Amino acid sequence: MTAAPAERGRTVVADRAVRRIAERAATEADLGGRRARVTHGTAAVHGRHADVRVDVRLPYPAALGETGERVRGRMADRVAELSGLTVRAATVRVQSLAADRAAPPAPPADGGGSPRRARRPWSARRVPAALVALVGTAACALPLYDVLAVHLADRSPAGWRTRTVDWLATHGPGDTPVVAGGAVAAVLGVWLLWLALTPGLRGVLPMAPVHGSRPQRAVLERSAVAELLRDAVTAVPGVTDVRVRCGRRRVRVRARLGFGDRTTTHTAVRTTTATTLDTLGLTRPLKPRVTSRPEPHWRPPEATPSAPPAEPGPATEPPPSPKESDS
Repeated sequence: MTAAPAERGRTVVADRAVRRIAERAATEADLGGRRARVTHGTAAVHGRHADVRVDVRLPYPAALGETGERVRGRMADRVAELSGLTVRAATVRVQSLAADRAAPPAPPADGGGSPRRARRPWSARRVPAALVALVGTAACALPLYDVLAVHLADRSPAGWRTRTVDWLATHGPGDTPVVAGGAVAAVLGVWLLWLALTPGLRGVLPMAPVHGSRPQRAVLERSAVAELLRDAVTAVPGVTDVRVRCGRRRVRVRARLGFGDRTTTHTAVRTTTATTLDTLGLTRPLKPRVTSRPEPHWRPPEATPSAPPAEPGPATEPPPSPKESDS
């Protein structure tokens, strides 16, 4: 009789995986807007049971008993939930207390001061570097191998090296092949210098660092900027099609109007574009250029027709006054 699929094997959770879960769970415990910092952790799995232990550094001031219980409860719950094991013992050892760092000063309301300006990230240029290294290695390894073979193994020089030396001996600097080869080498050298002195990565835009935060680098792809602008402008009433082209300095938005007032829609598109660009947080704001053109089927909205004048009807005499009725 064939055994059931569930009985053909077993799932083993490693101690390292349980330890990582416990350490991460301990840092996720909410301590009144603050977090604990794990300095060390251990875990031991025995069948379907697990024993975990972490050493933490708690923020000061804090009630050690209550705070440690929150960390321990969060750690035990997450380990049981994610690993499927029964937590037999969850131990939290408070190793030290760390005072909260002072909050960063708020930026001045008038925008004074000189904010830091993020630079564009530098490209690694892995492909050009690999090609140059490969060509240089081949150009040095082949002659070195031939020279060692001649002096150590008493072999005759390779034919290609002999012909190369003879050709170089019979051609001077004024020959056309030598001049062409020098020009190609000069162009390649200028290209390599350009790659070494320029940052590259033209498809990303650097974002401005947050005032008072640690040094960090964040970039935003130009294609992502175009997608954000396209989605925002498409939501404007009356716009049926949007094309966005984002450069390093400017962004061009072309909108097609299907209905509605042309001036009002164009103003709404410009406002939406400017608002979206302000929320990107780029270190150098993009200059927008917005154009809007109506669709072939677009028609200007008609003015609201006024009420037609009342047609003259049959003349009616006013009702008689009470005095005339009495007489």
